[in-house]
Amino acid sequence: MTSIQFDDSEIRAIGADLRKAGERLSQDVRPVMHRCASNIKRQLRAEMGASRHFRGAARSIDYSMRSGMGPGGGQIEAEIGPRKGAPGSLANIAYFGTSRGGGTVPDPDGALQAEVPGFLKALGDIAEGTL
Repeated sequence: MTSIQFDDSEIRAIGADLRKAGERLSQDVRPVMHRCASNIKRQLRAEMGASRHFRGAARSIDYSMRSGMGPGGGQIEAEIGPRKGAPGSLANIAYFGTSRGGGTVPDPDGALQAEVPGFLKALGDIAEGTL
């Protein structure tokens, strides 16, 4: 019978390096998410605060961070927007309006899109430095 033998120590070493890189990536990405969420919150507050009718709702805009395991690995998320309850409940009218008016505050998607290039660059820098 013929047998094949090979040294798999290098493959095991690469696997160990990739596991460590994943742990470092998670630690490095969290501050980036905080910074980006804070930047988006700041822009949303400024836009809401510039509205004559809805400026009171600006204080209700905040963000929260969550992390955990999801399909394919760890997840880090930020939820940014007005908190429910007065005066934050006015935000829906400020952004989208009703048949009687409103809809005069810029769509929150604009703040998100403004932050995307910086977020992607920061993630690229982290990945380059980690791997």
